Amino acid sequence: MSDTFATDEQLDALALAVAAGNITYTDAPAELPPRPDGETMAVYSVRLPTSTAEQLATIARRRGVKPSTLMRQMIEQCLVTEADDHPISLAEALRALTTLRKVA
Repeated sequence: MSDTFATDEQLDALALAVAAGNITYTDAPAELPPRPDGETMAVYSVRLPTSTAEQLATIARRRGVKPSTLMRQMIEQCLVTEADDHPISLAEALRALTTLRKVA
């Protein structure tokens, strides 16, 4: 079947299956599938420049994760830095760390 409508041939095949007793209907309530174990996720659509998407895919491959997982990790990391209990911003911390000399 297509995403929206069945073709005439598909409807004919379904009618034949019902007539043959291969498909039956009941008034009994349907059993719902179990709830997912994890947290329910929200879906966002994000447009990225091709160069950014390629960088993201490269880093994701290097880390052995999907690009969507990497994006989620990066967003979560960024949100943590926005918490009120941080005395300095992530940018300031990174700037300070880059000024440290490497130890041999």
